[in-house]
Amino acid sequence: MAYEALILVIFGLAIFFQQFIMYLMYVRIRQLLRELDEISGKVKINDTELENLIRRLEEFKRSDNNNEWHKSS
Repeated sequence: MAYEALILVIFGLAIFFQQFIMYLMYVRIRQLLRELDEISGKVKINDTELENLIRRLEEFKRSDNNNEWHKSS
């Protein structure tokens, strides 16, 4: 009888410990999701901004290539 009670207590403590770890993981996941929302708000870029960025980059590359060509002539 004593062994069964001991095993029952050990399993009960193990279940309690697992629940505590799961709660800690839940809290950490909520923190990470909150941080992800903050970061995604800073990083969001729409189609128009992306197209403008690509166009400016292409213009810069063209102007840089033209400048290099004129310098070597």
